[in-house]
Amino acid sequence: MDISFENEKYCSLKKTYETIVEEGVEAELSLPEYMPEILRILKSQAVPKINSWQTVGERVTVDGTCELTMIYIGSDNCIYSFTGSRNFTRYAENPAFLTAEDVNVKAGVKFINCRATNTKRAEIKGGINISVSAFSKAEEDILLLESCSNIQEKKMELPTMSLGCKKSKMFSMSDSFELENNSAAFIVRSTASAVLGEVRKISNKIMVKGETIVEVAFIPHEDKSTIKTIRKNLPINQILEFDGMEEHFTGDITLDVTAVDVIIKNDSQGDGRSLDVGVTINASITMWEQKDLTVITDAYAINGAVDLSYKKIKFYSALDAVRDTYIFKDTVDATKLGAECILDACCEEGEPVATYENDSIVISGTMKAMIILKDTSGGYVTTEKMLDYRYERSCDCNDKRIECTPKVSVSSFECSLKNNEQIDVKAELQINCSVFSETEIDIVSEISELRESEKVNNSAITVYFPNCEETLWDIAKRYNTTVESIVLENNLSGDTTKDIKMLFIPSGT
Repeated sequence: MDISFENEKYCSLKKTYETIVEEGVEAELSLPEYMPEILRILKSQAVPKINSWQTVGERVTVDGTCELTMIYIGSDNCIYSFTGSRNFTRYAENPAFLTAEDVNVKAGVKFINCRATNTKRAEIKGGINISVSAFSKAEEDILLLESCSNIQEKKMELPTMSLGCKKSKMFSMSDSFELENNSAAFIVRSTASAVLGEVRKISNKIMVKGETIVEVAFIPHEDKSTIKTIRKNLPINQILEFDGMEEHFTGDITLDVTAVDVIIKNDSQGDGRSLDVGVTINASITMWEQKDLTVITDAYAINGAVDLSYKKIKFYSALDAVRDTYIFKDTVDATKLGAECILDACCEEGEPVATYENDSIVISGTMKAMIILKDTSGGYVTTEKMLDYRYERSCDCNDKRIECTPKVSVSSFECSLKNNEQIDVKAELQINCSVFSETEIDIVSEISELRESEKVNNSAITVYFPNCEETLWDIAKRYNTTVESIVLENNLSGDTTKDIKMLFIPSGT
């Protein structure tokens, strides 16, 4: 007898490929005549910016710019900065890109060095790492329903999250920062972080509101022995198109700043009284569809025999959604710095890691604090320190494995000098992640045609003495009958054999 089935698609997300492409960057910085000679290099920095990337066949092409900046003390004992830019194009090739649902690109600094070759010239060299990842849908056919009444199925109900879509799209925003009490002579640094606010989902579109927090540190014309900082929030109000997006989907939306560009805008007197700021943001969505799946974990025939094929599948269900602001505090020892005041402070955050400890989700990572100070003798010093943060959130996963990819961004970073001996650090971290529980089980993937078999139970009634480890399903399968028949014959209230000394097993015919 032929057996026909129905199948349902279950989709999960897999990172099918990841590579790191290294790019060397260097520049010869020649100071213009109006800038003083180099007395001492205070700090050097590399800022990689991802402008765009595109996938064609097996190749991903990444276009970007790296700004190489030297901050130095001039012969007049004031602070100056000078920047050189280098464009780069890098490639990553792999067959995984052919079927990728989405491609993600990030850039980070590997190292940076700077040395003066003479009083007006410096050589700056560095390396950046460009991470390219491919994400694909992993589709599995789930055997759901059979039309043959002779087949008994053992089923399991599973609440799952099936991947709806994973896409990314870049957008840009710009604004002008007016400087009220100063004019900018040189830019020291520019940073930005995007904070997600309201999200509305419609077919093939997402409406995103939030804000981009931009911070620019600059050396003012009025006093080149100091560094000033301006901070401004730019509203985000975007409608982004994503093919395959449905209103009932739930999931993650992340906003990553890939580039910040700042240009000093001079007025008619040549003073930089305003800053033109441009920000590029990559919006990435990972959307899931709630599905209550019924899977078959075992089967047998009452009158005959069948062959079963199994496959192991990981199913994921929603456990928690973390959307939180975490205030991190730490200290930096300043006893040997002779510090008088802090001129500038910023940080670089590393990749966070999520673990499950003592009924809690733990998200931990490292930030690199970079601080420029003025000392009591009128000179300048810098200090750096790696700061470890740890965020905990109670979460009961019922002893299941968890899957969690956290996103942590620094929305503010502040440092204050205490008694010239200690620097108090305060950082506001935006923590976002979806937490899934993972269930890995063997399910029936195929049931062969029904065929004749030798009967195990030829009697109308069989007396059976079960052991405590057996289930009624095990017994019914052994004797080619049904669980329902055993329950009815023995007036049972459940499917357990606990405390049952003897059973009457009816024939399956």
